[in-house]
Amino acid sequence: MVTFAPADFVVLGIFMAGVLALGFSARLRENTTLQLIAAGRSLTLPLFVATLVTTWYGGILGMGEAFDSYGLATWVILGLPYYVFAIAFAVWMARRVRGAEQISLPERLDRCYGRSAAVIGALLVLLIGVPAAHIFMLGTLINLTTGLPFIPSALIGAIAGTLFLYRGGLLADARSNLLAFAMMYLSFIVILVAAIAKYGPPGEIIANLPLDHRSWDAGKGIWFVLSWFIIGSWTFVDPGFHQRVVSAATEASAQRGVLISAGFWVLFDLLTVSTALYAYAAMGSGHGAMLFPLFGSDLLPPGMRGLFFAGMFGVILSAMVGYTLVSGATIGRDLIGRLRPGLPEATQTTLTRAGIGLATLIGFLLAIWIQSVVDIWFIVGSIVLPGLLIPTVAAYATKRTPSGGVAVACLVTGFTAALCWYLLGEANLLAAKWDPLMPIYPGLAGAFAALTAGTLLQRARRTR
Repeated sequence: MVTFAPADFVVLGIFMAGVLALGFSARLRENTTLQLIAAGRSLTLPLFVATLVTTWYGGILGMGEAFDSYGLATWVILGLPYYVFAIAFAVWMARRVRGAEQISLPERLDRCYGRSAAVIGALLVLLIGVPAAHIFMLGTLINLTTGLPFIPSALIGAIAGTLFLYRGGLLADARSNLLAFAMMYLSFIVILVAAIAKYGPPGEIIANLPLDHRSWDAGKGIWFVLSWFIIGSWTFVDPGFHQRVVSAATEASAQRGVLISAGFWVLFDLLTVSTALYAYAAMGSGHGAMLFPLFGSDLLPPGMRGLFFAGMFGVILSAMVGYTLVSGATIGRDLIGRLRPGLPEATQTTLTRAGIGLATLIGFLLAIWIQSVVDIWFIVGSIVLPGLLIPTVAAYATKRTPSGGVAVACLVTGFTAALCWYLLGEANLLAAKWDPLMPIYPGLAGAFAALTAGTLLQRARRTR
């Protein structure tokens, strides 16, 4: 159980006051969706890097949960793929995304494929953007530090943490991310130094891990690892990633900022996986998402314990706020606004603010239903990614993109195939030999089949 001294509450209180002060210090220059969602496309490089790093790394408790289950393979499944795809995004997509006129992924799909593709894409974007995992983590930390039951803890965190969005939008989020960015690194440097001082260098700790926790694949085989690696391509379709890239001041700063952010993610993974190693060795298995909080409470003295929790609170809060904003924009602007074309700009901004509230509610309900960070990542990623990946990548390609009908077929077929495979597996209706095949594979196969069939049909029509 986590125990807090008065000094810990003071440190945590000062940090939260700083985050809220920075958030509420921002005010929209104009009452437009461009200002609310994309900060007028004016984020400087430091603000861009801080908000991208903290938002994209919001699943801090998930790293502890993953190490509890998979050991050192956590770096292989939750680290390496994201570096690869972040660098690929920076090299191939960052300038194109920033240079496009559209400020959201569904808006880009609309421009390339038409309204039907945009609406379906917005529904899928909402599924991967809704902040369920972050609300779950924030509720967990509030529950541990205050003793409140989980459900009211999650509700308080979800509501209180997003209030400044209604006033300042992305700019408010980005300003608060500056403090969260500094604290996330400081907090894990502090606990890792304390762990090394108490338990010694990591070599001996690694040697005493169970065999599957020392394995590169956690003893689960290549298909398991490959599934997680493919999920890393989430980077290409993630609405929060797109939102921040389009909000950078210039195309050059967008590309440079993604590359710099990838370096910071490598550094933070080194800190978190190393800390998880010591936590697992000290406390054993079975702690899941509680691994970091319990280890910090046990290892650190008063004051330092509060600083460590402030770092975790900061990175989770940053991601929750960021994805709540992008989900609110998806609901208000990309769904309702697209189904009711011609709405005034002020009305779209109001709908986006209402969407923020609805996204908070949806995330809260999902958080209390699926109480596992890793499960939320894996299930949602495996089902939604196959539908979005091909149309999104093609929308930024320089060559001819698929037709609207083909794009819709890819969106629907990829998602439906993955969802059906997942449901069959949950109902134990798959033959044993197919059980290791994750939903992402049938989903991608369905999307590629739709792309191939649609392309051949297009060519046949053109040759008539």
